[in-house]
Amino acid sequence: MLSERDKLNDDIQEIIDTQTEAWGIKVANVEIKHVDLDESMIRAIARQAEAERERRAKVIHAEGELQASKTG
Repeated sequence: MLSERDKLNDDIQEIIDTQTEAWGIKVANVEIKHVDLDESMIRAIARQAEAERERRAKVIHAEGELQASKTG
């Protein structure tokens, strides 16, 4: 969601324009400033980040073992 903020801003702008056009109102700017995430979403993001850190650690460890096996 945060990575596609500009697209979301454009989509919201289009929706608002469609709804207010009949009133003669033009909203000049729409911008998402802050997003509150549900607690379960925060936990899911944290789990994903932890899994990525573990994956990177395993890759680094495997590369170290490969280098050690080549020198030994």
